[in-house]
Amino acid sequence: MRKRNRKGKADGVEAPPKEVAQATLRLQSELECERVVRLAHARGIASATAYRPPKDGAESPIFLMLVDEPEDIERFLPELKNTVPEVSVSVVREEIEHVSPHDFLRGGVLVSKPFGASSRQVGWVFAGGSLGAGARLLVETGASYATPFHAVFPWGTMLVNVLGSFGIAVFGALLFERFVGERERMFWVLGFLGSFTTFSSFALQTSETWGASPFLGTLYGGGSMILGLVAALAGLRLTRSLM
Repeated sequence: MRKRNRKGKADGVEAPPKEVAQATLRLQSELECERVVRLAHARGIASATAYRPPKDGAESPIFLMLVDEPEDIERFLPELKNTVPEVSVSVVREEIEHVSPHDFLRGGVLVSKPFGASSRQVGWVFAGGSLGAGARLLVETGASYATPFHAVFPWGTMLVNVLGSFGIAVFGALLFERFVGERERMFWVLGFLGSFTTFSSFALQTSETWGASPFLGTLYGGGSMILGLVAALAGLRLTRSLM
């Protein structure tokens, strides 16, 4: 029998990452949450964690995360949906590594997968980035043709940064609640929105606009930051209100 080191790996053998699935539900009451948790425990689901975020006004919803092996989650989903048919269920998969013992579902400890980008992840970022850069070119070119003063006040760049701030806030809220997975984050957040928005062009254009007119430079630089923050807050609030 091979000996295992402290990290749960056999000597001379690299333990492969294990894939688990997480099902996320948005529930409205503690009674509903308790019913689902009891059912999950009865069916042997490895982990059930509930979270209620702070929210102004009406009582905030409860987010319930169920974690187990993908095939066990898939097998449990039909019964889960029959129990709470009005609730949408989001399922994402994630790779983890075992610390000790080897099988975390029998009492081991989990650590995140070590940093590294697969060729598939890089491909999603490149695909999203090419579309985002193209979209920014279309917006800025359209703005320069639409208004003759775009060279003095580059509002096209301001527009893409404001739209990007709104979009990344929407995806940030969805990612926080685990309603989108790793592929969507790579494509839309790192790829599309990362290349659609531009801080370097914003900094250069602010300097150039300031050189031509301190008033316009202040208006452009300050307006971009304020509108970007407002757009991000609006994106977060809108997304959370619809979830």
